[in-house]
Amino acid sequence: MELHSTSFEDGRDIPQKYGKLIENVSPGLSWNGAPPGTKSFALSLVDNHPVARKYLHWLVVDIGADVTVLAEGAARRGLPDGAREVRAYAGPFPPSGTHEYEFTLYALGQETTGLAADATLDRFVRATKGDVLATARLVGNFTREG
Repeated sequence: MELHSTSFEDGRDIPQKYGKLIENVSPGLSWNGAPPGTKSFALSLVDNHPVARKYLHWLVVDIGADVTVLAEGAARRGLPDGAREVRAYAGPFPPSGTHEYEFTLYALGQETTGLAADATLDRFVRATKGDVLATARLVGNFTREG
């Protein structure tokens, strides 16, 4: 399975407009190659910098198995039918320096996670244990300007 962005390339800088303190708009994402048996997708955005301690910036669950795109700004303009933001999009905002942000797409063998709003990434991992069929990652770097 592969995860791509129309907004930045894997391993490159995430443009400033996607940062929390600028426009706070979610980037455009697309994917392909989901394994057979996929019943839904989930997507997380995590700051991997040691200071951030894997801070969760976005968690979308219950994305339909037929969906392969989240358009730029989907967090603000609306997600596909059935998809839910468990953690609302908060764009990158490192306190200083450059941080590495990882988007992870999960192909799940379950249609719904049953997660409540504001669930943690740990709770998501527990709720989907044994149901993750595949993952795909996309990493971008972000340096807070100003």
